Amino acid sequence: MSVNGIWIFEIAGIYGWERISTTFLEKGRYLSGGAIMFSHGVYTVKGKKFSAHVDVTQHNDKQTVFGEKRRTFSVELTAKYKEDKIEGKARLKGSKSTVAEYKFRLLRLAPLPAIPKK
Repeated sequence: MSVNGIWIFEIAGIYGWERISTTFLEKGRYLSGGAIMFSHGVYTVKGKKFSAHVDVTQHNDKQTVFGEKRRTFSVELTAKYKEDKIEGKARLKGSKSTVAEYKFRLLRLAPLPAIPKK
C-alpha cells in the first residue's frame, strides 16, 4: 500500500497527542503546514519502515514546534508504517541529546485528489 495521501501529523506532548499540521505525501515529496509552521522535505518507504528529512520554518513567536526557538531547523523522522498509521521518533538534526527526540505519528486522512485533465 502506498503512503501517498493527506495525513494528520501529531506529536506526543504532556497532554497527550497534539495535532501539529496537515501533511501531504506524494512520490517521495513531503509537504506540511499548520497554524504556526510549514515544512518540506523528502521521504522513503522500505517495506514497513518510513524515514524522512524535513526542513521546518516557524512563523509564531509564542508557540514553538519541538520546543525550538529558531525560525528554521531540520528534523529526521524514523518510523514504522502500517496501513493508515505511521508512528515513530522525530529527532532534531544535529542534536546528540535524547531531549531533542519526540514521538510522532501520521494518521491517514484522505487520498490525494486527482488532478483534472484539461
